[in-house]
Amino acid sequence: MKNRIFLTFDLEEFDLPKEYGYNISEDEMYNVSLNGLGKLLKLLDKYNARATFFVTANFAMKYQEMIKELSKNNEIASHSVSHSSFAVGDLKKSKVILEKIIGKEVRGFRMPRLRKINLKEIIKAGYTYDSSLNPTFIPGRYNNLSKKRFPHYKDNLLIIPTSVTPIIRFPIFWLDFKILPLFFFKFLSKINLVCDKYLHLYFHPWEFADLSKFNIPWYIRFCDDKRMVTKFEKYLRWLKTQGEFSTLYDMEGILSQ
Repeated sequence: MKNRIFLTFDLEEFDLPKEYGYNISEDEMYNVSLNGLGKLLKLLDKYNARATFFVTANFAMKYQEMIKELSKNNEIASHSVSHSSFAVGDLKKSKVILEKIIGKEVRGFRMPRLRKINLKEIIKAGYTYDSSLNPTFIPGRYNNLSKKRFPHYKDNLLIIPTSVTPIIRFPIFWLDFKILPLFFFKFLSKINLVCDKYLHLYFHPWEFADLSKFNIPWYIRFCDDKRMVTKFEKYLRWLKTQGEFSTLYDMEGILSQ
């Protein structure tokens, strides 16, 4: 059986500067993400890499034709209505909006910033899987070291955690990709591919935009724009030799086999 590689991207308005107390206009929030998305899609097309995009309904409504086109070869899942605020009703609302735009069922959900969410509410809203769990410890964010690191069902909802290494649970995600040498990130990825036979990664399209002018931590700005494009292309080229690109929707079918 081939290794499976699940590339996922949180396609949202770039509100990160607000998290650190700096203002950014609404237009600029969307433009930064849109700019990065354009660069990312060229790479995915070049390497024929299918992916899952967790899209906020606000972003989807603003760029409806683009999201509809994106859904032809990729999976569209929900990232709530807004990245900056949340109400329980946004679970159903975002699903309805996305489904109307792409003309397909939306099965997956990921909570903005991977915050905790009541799983029963996700089920009630009509989703079949949730990808809001990073089973590691991130200081100031969450401590999920006691959570399962493999896909599993809970209350008939499929939980698909993002990848962390066995035993020490080192996260294999966007921030580490930006600050670690590529050879070491590949090493971490290889560990999971050997041990788990799959790799579940998550990034953001805005990482591929120019972030130099924003007052955000250096480790987020450290690898952006052309540098991020170059590094990610090298990684994609390597990943293509390691397994088959799949969407999280495919995970449901794999587990049912």
